[in-house]
Amino acid sequence: MNCTDMMQIAELEDVLKLKAGEKGLWHLVRWIYFADCLQCIKSEYKIENYIHGGEFVILTNRGVTDDSAKLMTLIRQMWEYGIAALGINEGQISEELLKYCEKKELPLFELPEKFPLIDLSQIMCRRLVLEENDRNAAEQLFSSILDAEHLSRERVMAQARYLNINLEGSFCVAEFAFDSAKGDWENEDSLTLGQNIKRMISTEFSFYTKEDILVLPQAGSILVLIPVAHLDDEQIRDIFSRIIERVQREQGTRFCVGVGNSAAYLDEVKRSRNEASAAIRAASAANMQERIFFYKDQGIYTLISHVDDTRVLDEYVEAQLGKLVRYDEMNAGSLCETLENYLINNCNAKRTAEAMFVHRNTLNYRLKKIGELLNCDFEDMDKCLELKLAFLIRKYRNR
Repeated sequence: MNCTDMMQIAELEDVLKLKAGEKGLWHLVRWIYFADCLQCIKSEYKIENYIHGGEFVILTNRGVTDDSAKLMTLIRQMWEYGIAALGINEGQISEELLKYCEKKELPLFELPEKFPLIDLSQIMCRRLVLEENDRNAAEQLFSSILDAEHLSRERVMAQARYLNINLEGSFCVAEFAFDSAKGDWENEDSLTLGQNIKRMISTEFSFYTKEDILVLPQAGSILVLIPVAHLDDEQIRDIFSRIIERVQREQGTRFCVGVGNSAAYLDEVKRSRNEASAAIRAASAANMQERIFFYKDQGIYTLISHVDDTRVLDEYVEAQLGKLVRYDEMNAGSLCETLENYLINNCNAKRTAEAMFVHRNTLNYRLKKIGELLNCDFEDMDKCLELKLAFLIRKYRNR
């Protein structure tokens, strides 16, 4: 639920009056927090023990709101910890607070003094709990679509309608894979991180689709089921670019996105999910620097990924490069690296020597040794193509 959704709750339509921070109404509300007793906690109070991000903070005690310096210090600290919105009683909102909230795009709501806060708490908590239940049900629905051997379309569609999720039409799966080098998914806050990013993804897509979309956080990645009927590749790329930029800015986390081909039937969604993962592996093997990869754009790797029996791939690499790999292992050599660079440079010895910073005679010696080990002639373009394919498969499998 974001701040706009909160304003549209029937029981709160005449309770929450927006005074500032309209541009921040997309902020997602995780819980409601009443901060009126802060003056009692005094010096030992630590913001980080109570504010964890996404709270709708209610402040109505004049012992806090009438002290402008104390109030602004408190709000600034809470803002640093990512509160979603602020609610203060009518007659207790200063001009300084209005300007601050407008500048920070922090939604500031004026509350009627006579409205019981216990009612506000019950209304909000009930709605948030129901939303959490729906989120869990939606994740289970997505998981069942991906994992079920025999999908009951009627049952899936009925559950989707209950959750306001439209599963008519074509879909593709996108995988948001976290940067494993940074270990973002291995820390204690991984669950919170995943849920925060899930909310960002849902928010971005809400501008394009009236219904909710299915998002499934996993260990190391987040899966998204994208309706493609009204979205072309460029629009999807734009949405993902904004999500990547926002996550890096707000969470300090980097990831890349793989996008599978569209699936016309729910039974094909699993295939699209596998293609999304394959697109990431292929891009990684090719050392591509972009962050968004469509499966259909991965060239030869698209063909390689269709080989379901990976033993076939490994046996091909062994047949083409096995002797060379073992020679390097036994002699701490660099013949594999040399041959790969030679093929990348279209069998041009001069460019290869320059790229590897080795003398031309050294390169010629290595190429001669490679030819002897593999019993191959580099003038044979078919053989060179086979060797290059073997290196591509080796990279793909190693990734």
